[in-house]
Amino acid sequence: MTDQVLTLLLAAGAAAVAALAVAGFRLVSSTGLEDVEAEYAPEALPRPRGFVVVLDALGAPLVPAAVRLHGRARLHRLDTRIRRAGRPEGVTLTMFVRREAALVLLGGLAGLLFATQGRWQFGLLLLVLLGTWMRLWLLLESRARQRQIDEELPDFLDVLAVTVTAGLGFRQALERVCEFHGGALAAEMRTALAEMNVGAPRRQVFEALRDRNRSGALGAFITAMLQAEELGVPLSDALTSIAADVRREHAERVRQRAARAAPLVSLAITVTILPGALILIVAAVLVANAEVLGGLFS
Repeated sequence: MTDQVLTLLLAAGAAAVAALAVAGFRLVSSTGLEDVEAEYAPEALPRPRGFVVVLDALGAPLVPAAVRLHGRARLHRLDTRIRRAGRPEGVTLTMFVRREAALVLLGGLAGLLFATQGRWQFGLLLLVLLGTWMRLWLLLESRARQRQIDEELPDFLDVLAVTVTAGLGFRQALERVCEFHGGALAAEMRTALAEMNVGAPRRQVFEALRDRNRSGALGAFITAMLQAEELGVPLSDALTSIAADVRREHAERVRQRAARAAPLVSLAITVTILPGALILIVAAVLVANAEVLGGLFS
């Protein structure tokens, strides 16, 4: 009986030691970002597929070291960029750091492989390409999101102005418009509404919205709206005026992009169509004068 009790105590002690070991390993290896992000992550994120699964598996052991190398300030700036891009494909700060570390590891291994064969230039190029790939992808996603916000803002403000004129308060009108609008702008406005619902002041919420978006039109709208609120201008009139100004600025930006695209179109025509046309002309001349040219070389 005593032996059985001793065996049970030893088994319980071994289980407790194993649990403590797992908890200790968790504390040592975890960065603390996973638990925080789990509280704020969307309920349904797209599951990684294909090569992304391999990157996650390779980068998981490197996350603690990568987080320490980044530092708190750089991680904060990186998280701001990710939020500015709208968390494309559901990426979080931990996921971004993990995949970036995996790409750097692959680039380093490929660089060593090329260096052993005497082609260190290709290895260095591949290392730079893989090491900067995640940052370049995030930059492109952020710019695409800002362009989408600029395009959606005029119509959004028109509908919001009509809704406010109909008699609803600003917050209720904003909720109603967001129900029938999708896209990046509506997502940003829903985030602002969620912050106001938990007690954040309206001015603070919209200043934060302006800071995390580099859209000039959105920044101008928020600045004008806050100034109208301070000066006591009726909100419906202010929204109508702001919508007209934003639409005018959007049309001007479209004209500017079209003007910048004209030289590129001319260059593309010059590089692609002109050589083909010259080849056709020269070939037609040669075919038409084949007998004369044949007599010259005979």
